[in-house]
Amino acid sequence: MISSIRYLGHAGFIIEHRGISLLIDPWFHSAFLQSWFPYPDNRYLLSEVKQGHFHYLYVSHAHEDHYDERLLSTLDRSITVIAPKYRSKVMVRRFRGLGFANIVPLDHKQSLELGPGLTATMYLDTSHKEDSGLLIEIDGLRFLDLNDCNTPMSELPGNIDILAAQFSGAMWYPNCYDYPPSIMGEKVAAVRQGLMDTLYRKVRLTGARAYIPSAGPACFLDPALERYNDRAETIFPHWEDVSGDFAEACPEVAVLRLYPGDKVPIEDGRFVVDHMRDARTHENLVEYRERRREEWGEFYASPEKAVTPSEIEAYFSTLQRRNQHLIHDFRKDITLVSGENTWQVRLGSLAEHFVIDGEEPYDPEYKLIISPRVLRAILEGKTGWEEALLSMRVDLHRDPDVFDLKFMSLLRYGNEPAQTLQLMREQSVTETIERDGLRMQRYCPHAGEDLAHAIIRDGIIECPRHHWCWDARTGDCVAGGAIRLRVEVLDSNAPALHVAADADPQYTTLRTREMREA
Repeated sequence: MISSIRYLGHAGFIIEHRGISLLIDPWFHSAFLQSWFPYPDNRYLLSEVKQGHFHYLYVSHAHEDHYDERLLSTLDRSITVIAPKYRSKVMVRRFRGLGFANIVPLDHKQSLELGPGLTATMYLDTSHKEDSGLLIEIDGLRFLDLNDCNTPMSELPGNIDILAAQFSGAMWYPNCYDYPPSIMGEKVAAVRQGLMDTLYRKVRLTGARAYIPSAGPACFLDPALERYNDRAETIFPHWEDVSGDFAEACPEVAVLRLYPGDKVPIEDGRFVVDHMRDARTHENLVEYRERRREEWGEFYASPEKAVTPSEIEAYFSTLQRRNQHLIHDFRKDITLVSGENTWQVRLGSLAEHFVIDGEEPYDPEYKLIISPRVLRAILEGKTGWEEALLSMRVDLHRDPDVFDLKFMSLLRYGNEPAQTLQLMREQSVTETIERDGLRMQRYCPHAGEDLAHAIIRDGIIECPRHHWCWDARTGDCVAGGAIRLRVEVLDSNAPALHVAADADPQYTTLRTREMREA
């Protein structure tokens, strides 16, 4: 039997080798409050996966476009689950809750032999974010599935034959913010370029011979979200929109363009795609929307029940009590607009000063416009802020237009205090590196990327992961947020500290102007 990598769509794969099968990130049902759907539609593979016999199952992280609970609950519970060993233990808890008994948690760079000639090695995002990728070695062939994981670049494995990794966005920023069209266009372009720059770097650092575009983009079938299907105006491009740039940046890398059901046989070191007959390569969105109307319509199935002030107060009081380590020296004013109600919330003072119906005793710094239906799902624990934001069903405004790491971390990770505690640990790390005439903290204060791979030029230090930027002489953050970088100039004559004569005059201006959230 020839070993193979079969694509299920989005970030889903089936690995087959000598009678052993591994199912990876199967996603078929709607995600994030019935807003995201696979593109193109892969539903014609659903019954085959549900009825299939798999020896191993790996789900990279808890986001619903990877952790499809509706599907997972139908699988044979005898499958051995390979679970990333997160600090929060969220994946182990979830699989146990579904009734899976054979769960093998793997830590960063820990390996498991699945069968003769078949080994899986876990690669974690070692920051407070909980995501993972898997290196699968198949009789010496090395397939690295990073999906949308950002393992520190200094930790990535090398000599990779096939890399599967994200190229399209998976974030609400900037498209859910209320920027005027000209500013929105600049920010979308910057985020898209940043995503591709990060991909190019992953390809080069891993030495990948071939690349599989995967982990996006999503499709939005609810008519209320139709605008996010505009591939030119959002951070959700199709591969064909960026393939030319990739070919120019990585000319030696073969692109394996796969559609749901396609297979890559592994034979003699050659990668030739075996296309599934009648596999969907694109979608008529009008037909797709109608075909899955019942599913996206579930969002509107139950009556919309108004939220009360006491529910708001109780929710934020609990959230803050669980995360005192994060907000003990923090204060943030936010406005929640939901239906006909407006609430002013002062975070950091344990839910003091709730003012209803539009009174504004102080200026809000963040405004979140959210339907009672979505807000109630959050308050009742049916979804989290991270999922609600990813649903694109929340509109945002911030003044000043600067990313606040503590506030967004409280919302996104506050339900798992182990994550916010790790964020605080990252802020106190003192390890430094020396390069380009500088001594600076080793890890990015935003998301923990190893700055050994930072881009330093024209007096700017740029993180290679989310492209935050700092002044190389002062450590002031000039793009991304407001967190300083600890930096000391060792050699004031180092070329990287000076603007080169042939430098792009747009570079520093653009990086200073752009406020990037990731």
